Amino acid sequence: MRKCIRTIAGFLTVMIIIMLSACYAGKENKEFGTDKETLATQTESDETMLSDLPSYSYTWRMAEHLDDSSYDEYMHGDGQLFQKLMSFSEKLRSSQEFTFAPYASNLVELLNLTVPDQCKVNYGTDFIEESDYEIDGEPATAAEALQVTESLLDLFPLQVAEGRGFTDYDYAYLGKGRIPVILGAAYKETFSIGDTFEGYYIIERFTFEVIGFAEAGSAFYSSAVCRPVPYDRYIIMPFASVQEDSEMGRIILLQKICGLITDENGRDHALKQVNEWLVETGLKDWIDQISIMDDSLRTIIQYHLY
Repeated sequence: MRKCIRTIAGFLTVMIIIMLSACYAGKENKEFGTDKETLATQTESDETMLSDLPSYSYTWRMAEHLDDSSYDEYMHGDGQLFQKLMSFSEKLRSSQEFTFAPYASNLVELLNLTVPDQCKVNYGTDFIEESDYEIDGEPATAAEALQVTESLLDLFPLQVAEGRGFTDYDYAYLGKGRIPVILGAAYKETFSIGDTFEGYYIIERFTFEVIGFAEAGSAFYSSAVCRPVPYDRYIIMPFASVQEDSEMGRIILLQKICGLITDENGRDHALKQVNEWLVETGLKDWIDQISIMDDSLRTIIQYHLY
């Protein structure tokens, strides 16, 4: 179960002004043929996006890869590692060396709801039927969800078409039982502002309250599939602030050291600083278990756009 939770978790001045979903469709159409006008429009859009996003050249994905022993020690220890990780996480957030934007993509198990197919986990695959099951006798659906921070929304802006965005207060929901959410455009026909629904997030049951709907077409970089994807089919949640040591708190805090690092001095400079802070905060044994990928986001995005 613990390893399953970790697998589900999956993390500049960047403005996504092009509808990436259209770009993906365009790329797929190339394989089957497309008219010259459509191809020319897509190519112009792709080139405009890349020229507007030079910071992608020095933005990378950081993730944890704790082995079973380290993970069990962190999750079931006396809390010292939790406190050390709190210190390390704070150094990441307040860094003057680089910009760090943590986020995660834990699914949410929605209860007693009819969910649009495109919002389900496994949509577009032969396994979509496995997204529907029961939890303690209640119908449940595994739906795509994204846990965001203000720093991620600075990198990949989310335009709210209706309702409101997140406030500082919205991030402090652990122990309160209610999570405010912004829904992607695909949910527009299913919910209204102020609606609530029940579901499981990681290991706890919450009430979710709809506070807004996202404008169609905005996108973010998904670490789960290693490419940009639209917000449209996601339940967008504030990435919970962690104050107290608990099982839920330990899981979320570990996830909050995964995200995007932007460092104009290069990937090696960012990794060197991260390793120094691991030593300073007493997490030296984790050095080889915290990685920053070699390829910049620009390399990844270019591959998917062309």
